[in-house]
Amino acid sequence: MKITAKQYALSLYETIDGKSSSEVKVVIKKFVEILAEQNQISKAEKIIVEFLKIWNDKHGIVEVQATSAKVLDKEAVKLLKNYIVKLAGAKEVIMNQEINKDILGGVIIRYGDKVVDGSLKTQLEDLKEKLTK
Repeated sequence: MKITAKQYALSLYETIDGKSSSEVKVVIKKFVEILAEQNQISKAEKIIVEFLKIWNDKHGIVEVQATSAKVLDKEAVKLLKNYIVKLAGAKEVIMNQEINKDILGGVIIRYGDKVVDGSLKTQLEDLKEKLTK
């Protein structure tokens, strides 16, 4: 039976949960040794991605991709983070910003499998569609 990256990640998370940092180091070292013994080191990157998803989910952390036409100021970032905390029921929001001048203005927020499109480009396209009906 093949073990998936998600299964490895869940196993690692359950093993280190509640452990001290020195215990975590020992567990991770042993975990890597087991991956090497089983010729599964090639799965390491996928395991890390899955582990982060599990960690974030268990700790109420939401990673957000915010796309805007220009760099968001600190106040806008704070407002968006507070909005996502309420929307997603998160304890913490980690926001990565991306600049895309094609959206003209506003912001597009992506987290998990959700997209909140508040871009000016989309609003103009929606208005155009309504006017041409």
